[in-house]
Amino acid sequence: MGNARWTSGDRTAADRRAGLVFLRLAAVGSLLAAVSLVLLRITPWDVLRDPSSPLVRLLDVRAEGSLHTWFNVSVLSAGAVLHTCAGALAHRAGRPAWPWALTATALALLSMDDLLAVHEQLEPLGRALGAGEGGLHFAWVLPGLVLAAGLAAVAVVAARRLPPSASRWLLLGVASLLAAAVGLESAGGLVLDSVGDGALYVLVSHAEELIETLAAAALLCAGVSAVRLAGGPDAGFEVGYVQAAQGARAGH
Repeated sequence: MGNARWTSGDRTAADRRAGLVFLRLAAVGSLLAAVSLVLLRITPWDVLRDPSSPLVRLLDVRAEGSLHTWFNVSVLSAGAVLHTCAGALAHRAGRPAWPWALTATALALLSMDDLLAVHEQLEPLGRALGAGEGGLHFAWVLPGLVLAAGLAAVAVVAARRLPPSASRWLLLGVASLLAAAVGLESAGGLVLDSVGDGALYVLVSHAEELIETLAAAALLCAGVSAVRLAGGPDAGFEVGYVQAAQGARAGH
């Protein structure tokens, strides 16, 4: 396909598509958080009040293996696949593919961590380093700062070589993820140490989980915003990369 086929209208359409995808994923994440925050605490049904109930563990966003966990894993996994596809399109358009390889790998690792709770295995290391109280109540946060710095570095390096819209989504997603996973996790630790597992901690922990879902959605949308769809022959679709259009304009 010729690069000249990709126009600013295609880019605008893809930007709108990314926004719609984000809003829909955000709506699902917000619904899951609302069910966990409200339904499990006002329901008259005993089956939804018993913390050991399988149904409660399924609906509580703070529980491992909950619907919320599986939703986040699905979004991050889909994002990893989409970033890989964006890298292939970038390569075909003569643009750097390695930034997409970096981000696809990062999303795949984040998905695995969400599924397997790998970061929690850092708890003994964090305690050995002196964490375990206050903002470091969750001791894994201390060694996790190294991983957070690595993720931030990957995002900044990759964003410099991605299309502008994709860069914005990527940086928004990573910044939100780190703010929730490190910032709100630390705030939750302070709350636990000061007032215990009460209403305030419930609010902080639910805010953390919701923001992590929004971050996953933003990371997926970085890939959505880089993929352009246009009408092709026989009423089909042709797929391209955003900067192919930019290159075509520069060549005219």
